Amino acid sequence: MRVDRLPFEELPDETRQTIAARVGEDCPRAEVESGTSSALASLFWPESGPEMVFVKGLPLDHPRIGELRAEAAVAPFVPAIAPRLLWQEEAGGWLLLCFEGANASAWAYFGEDGDHLEPVAAALRELSLLPAPDGVRLTPWDRWGEYCDPTHAGLLTGDRLVHSDPAATNFMVERSGRVWMIDWAWAMRGPAWIDAALWGFRLVLDGKQSVEDAARWAQTIPAFATAPREGVRVLAEAEARSWEDWREHGMTELDETITAARAWAAHWR
Repeated sequence: MRVDRLPFEELPDETRQTIAARVGEDCPRAEVESGTSSALASLFWPESGPEMVFVKGLPLDHPRIGELRAEAAVAPFVPAIAPRLLWQEEAGGWLLLCFEGANASAWAYFGEDGDHLEPVAAALRELSLLPAPDGVRLTPWDRWGEYCDPTHAGLLTGDRLVHSDPAATNFMVERSGRVWMIDWAWAMRGPAWIDAALWGFRLVLDGKQSVEDAARWAQTIPAFATAPREGVRVLAEAEARSWEDWREHGMTELDETITAARAWAAHWR
């Protein structure tokens, strides 16, 4: 479900006043156009404290409020490639999260001719080595199990920290090459190769790469290069089925996504 953005000026008075109390009454502001999971997404440049902060939010009765609460809950446990959660507030019927800002691209460019692929791959290599903290309990089976045979549960079991949504819009790349990975609402514990396998699908979808080129990039991540092919096949098939399920439930404009997911899944049969 895509979330419609609400202009800052149309937020409830209490919500706007709470933000102003945190960042300053006349703090410069810019709306963020990318992303589909928050009704509020704004950058602020406070007079004191961090140079720039990012505030996102949803009404408390929104169907996707659970994702925002999950992102806040996992924030203390995510690695340094994730912007720090600075504060959270409930005000005017809204949940607000404030993260440190980054002077970086709005999203990563996944095209084969771009210069973001290696920095993103390096970030995924680093992430694949990290054990999942005790506070991260969601598993790949929780998310994809309904699309799998029960005998495949062991293939999606592991103890590494997994972001689980390595879309181009969830990476920001600074000019120095430093990568930020954002939107950790679906963080989970699972096999170290999961993010690389999902990244391959995203290289096909977001980067318009061939499945062969996408697979070569995914294999630059050692955890994926040594992953069980059957596990990759099971995950790729489950991801494709999940998007088809979303379409059956009424989500529109998914044809390109499903085509890419099906092509990636077919490569691993």
